[in-house]
Amino acid sequence: MSPFTSKCKELTSKSLQTVLPQHFQDDWSQIDSTEPSWQACDCGFNNGSRAKVEEKLDSMHMNPVRAGLLEQARDRPWSSARWYFEQKSVGSPIRWPPGLEADDEFTTDL
Repeated sequence: MSPFTSKCKELTSKSLQTVLPQHFQDDWSQIDSTEPSWQACDCGFNNGSRAKVEEKLDSMHMNPVRAGLLEQARDRPWSSARWYFEQKSVGSPIRWPPGLEADDEFTTDL
C-alpha cells in the first residue's frame, strides 16, 4: 500500500470513530468495536485488455442499480454509462486509453 493511501486510511478511520458515534449512535452501537474501518487488502488491479476494462466498467456502472438507486445504469445523468450504452454526452469527453481504441490488448513500445 502506498504511504499516501495508508495515511489517508489512518486519518479517515480516526475521524469515523469520532464522528459516527456522535451522529449515528443507534447504528454505531451495533458495530463491534474491533471491526476494521477498511478492508485489509488494498490491492491494485491491472487492466491489461479492453475486455477487462469493459468488465470493470460494467460492474462500476451497475453498482447504483444493484443498490436499488436506479432501474438502469444509464438513468444516472452524470454517469459514463450513458456514453457507453447510448453514446450520449455526460459533459466530459470520454475516450479509450491509448492502445485500447480498437484492439483488445494494450499496445506497448517497450
